[in-house]
Amino acid sequence: MLKQTIAAQLDLLHYLERGAVHLAAGMSIPEEAACEQEADEQWRTGSGTVYTFDFDGWSLNLHFDPEKNFSHDTIDFFGHCDLPGFSDIAGPLQAASAFEGATHFDLGDEQVVLLPSSVTVHFRKEEGDVQVLTKIAGALLPHGALADYYRSMLQR
Repeated sequence: MLKQTIAAQLDLLHYLERGAVHLAAGMSIPEEAACEQEADEQWRTGSGTVYTFDFDGWSLNLHFDPEKNFSHDTIDFFGHCDLPGFSDIAGPLQAASAFEGATHFDLGDEQVVLLPSSVTVHFRKEEGDVQVLTKIAGALLPHGALADYYRSMLQR
């Protein structure tokens, strides 16, 4: 049920505005027990457990802390997908111009767009220097902390 709801209701533009998949899909905060039953895979990290839900062209990762509380989410892309809003943000300039107040960071092999919602949109160079959408990371830290983190990456 969780996987079907996400697939049917997720709009990427709403996700970028609201900062989390469950908010964009009109759902309550994900619970680890529901994820455990439906996830395509799961793994433990030093900071908790990650549950992955695989879809056509993309995967959703829901992260939980050791106390089983929802932490954040990420979406990985594997080429084009048919999620609503995908074509609106398929390039770094499109993603940056879609939201007022977006900040663009050129990290060399990766372009990151930080949105006012604290969501980050990640692009990697492929053949011919084409930037390809590879990941969206939901809000994990406050906007200012994320901006400072990416600015520090530029100084390396």
